[in-house]
Amino acid sequence: METFNASIWTTDSTEVIDVFYETDTTPKEANRPVFSATFLILVLLAASTVLTNSLILAAFYVERKLRTYTNYFILNMTIADFAVGFLCMPIRSMIHLFDGWPFGKVASIFFMGFQNSILGVSVCGVVTICIDRYIATFYPIQHYQKKSIRKATAVNVFTWVSSFGLWMMMSTAWDFIQPNNLVTSSGFSRPNYSLTYTSSLFMFALRFGLPFVIMTGLYIRIYFRVKNIGSKHLMKFMKKRKTNEKESSVTGSVCTDEQSSTATEVSLEEGLTAIDQIFALPGMSNNVEKSESSRGIIDNDKGTEDAKPRNVLPAVVPRVGKRLAASKNQILNKPQRESRAEGQKAMRTLTFIVFVFIVTWLPTAVTVTMYAFFPEFYHYIKNKVRLSEITRWVAFSNSLVNPMAYAMAQPLFRHTIVKIIRRQKI
Repeated sequence: METFNASIWTTDSTEVIDVFYETDTTPKEANRPVFSATFLILVLLAASTVLTNSLILAAFYVERKLRTYTNYFILNMTIADFAVGFLCMPIRSMIHLFDGWPFGKVASIFFMGFQNSILGVSVCGVVTICIDRYIATFYPIQHYQKKSIRKATAVNVFTWVSSFGLWMMMSTAWDFIQPNNLVTSSGFSRPNYSLTYTSSLFMFALRFGLPFVIMTGLYIRIYFRVKNIGSKHLMKFMKKRKTNEKESSVTGSVCTDEQSSTATEVSLEEGLTAIDQIFALPGMSNNVEKSESSRGIIDNDKGTEDAKPRNVLPAVVPRVGKRLAASKNQILNKPQRESRAEGQKAMRTLTFIVFVFIVTWLPTAVTVTMYAFFPEFYHYIKNKVRLSEITRWVAFSNSLVNPMAYAMAQPLFRHTIVKIIRRQKI
């Protein structure tokens, strides 16, 4: 039986590996188990992934305040990441224990399909959160009116159905319909979609390229929309207030408490959107809290008919939030929108998970790009280190870092997890 080695694409986790072409072989038999430092490290990584995601699931279960519309998307990603740590990572680490795939060809085909599907659900979850935040930023009233737990659940179910439908069809059904009897150097059955450069590139684009373009594009648009439009409206609001004060001082008009309050509330309608949007950016709320302690508050009880017009802007801007949103809704009777606190929390969460996705999946993208355009350099690096195996596990680590990102972005997650660990009553 003639066997030869060739370099070719495969996207079982969207990386390039060596493939052994064999005429009539099945996945090679595994050796006896041999424990190594690499295997123990990978098992520890899998256990850490299960633990961190379990804590997020437990926090979501015991703390009702965490069961918000946005956090249901976080719950969906956490379930997928838990499956990666509980199933994909331990099973994948078996090839380092047995120096090959020990469970046969059929199990290999099913595992490849399941692994790709679960990773697809996690990636789709990040894209879903980006799209939802985009709609909330550009169409805030419509988003607030239509969002619901039922809608979030339906979207989450769709990510599972679409991901498993695509990857089980491409990775499992196709291989059973047209078996190729080829194996990779690690003993896995080689998927049919990796037989050509074009189909492999297409699958890599679905796994990383397209999600990356969508996430970065939407995030950049959201950021500049919030920053630019918010600043523009705030400047307009402040300019109009200054003009009104000058006109009042020139004409010598007298403002009663009731008139001043009404004028202030109407002016808030013009500046509220800008202020809310600006403070929705990560890191902006601290300045507001500091301002409240250093500025005065309007005292309506001391107003008289001969009272001078007062500058209400210093007292209004630091007190945005629930009070101003309530005043706007009561006076103008307009549809309610997402609060500043909710927007800030969602934006901070989005920032963390997009950053984590790019960092953990970028090495795989670099490896594939290197192989496509600089194959000689790729093979030089591969001969020094197991480049494809390293990038594969870096991509797996996305499921470990995601729950840490949720805890960093939302203090309530952190506090609840600490209480769970300390066994405190919640």
